[in-house]
Amino acid sequence: MPKGGVHIKKERFIGLRVTEKEYQKIKLKAKKAKMNISQYVSLSALDKDIFIVEGLKELIHQLAKVGNNLNQMTMLAHSRRITAIDLSSLKKVVVDIWQLLNSLTEKTKRTGR
Repeated sequence: MPKGGVHIKKERFIGLRVTEKEYQKIKLKAKKAKMNISQYVSLSALDKDIFIVEGLKELIHQLAKVGNNLNQMTMLAHSRRITAIDLSSLKKVVVDIWQLLNSLTEKTKRTGR
């Protein structure tokens, strides 16, 4: 069952002939999108936007590390083990992540998706 728990019964079959080169290209695109070929071709044919964001896993990991560091500093401040926190390096990392996410959304807007 797909994420979200909704199962849609697909009742119709569409056969599609492609060259070996076209097949390999579709297969590669589906793999990059983390989909099977049927899902990829169906969404493409229905004019659904398929976004593949390289490096998103690293970005999420970096953001989680920032949150963890901030949480640790907050706990130390609450327990009065530290009295002043220098957040300048943390702020720079958050700004860099913000700019990267902004550039991704701007690219999306420019392509009309």
